[in-house]
Amino acid sequence: MELTTEQKGQKAQGILNDPVFIEMINDVRSQIIAQWHLTKLNDSEGRESLYMQSRGLDEAIRGLNSLADDWAIAKKRKTKKPRRR
Repeated sequence: MELTTEQKGQKAQGILNDPVFIEMINDVRSQIIAQWHLTKLNDSEGRESLYMQSRGLDEAIRGLNSLADDWAIAKKRKTKKPRRR
């Protein structure tokens, strides 16, 4: 069964507002930054890997935000009253 835009948006918003999720994201970001600071000067491959991990994290959050935004827009359109001509 495929979820509706509303169901996806509500779930995405719930995840984004979840304190455990927020804590986990912050911990992962901190770990990536800490590991990046510990890379050796000539370890460009290691830094690139950490950069890609950070980008992947950003993309996952962006995807959740997009689902939540789509839901908010759809909800706004439903509540908007049609104009009289």
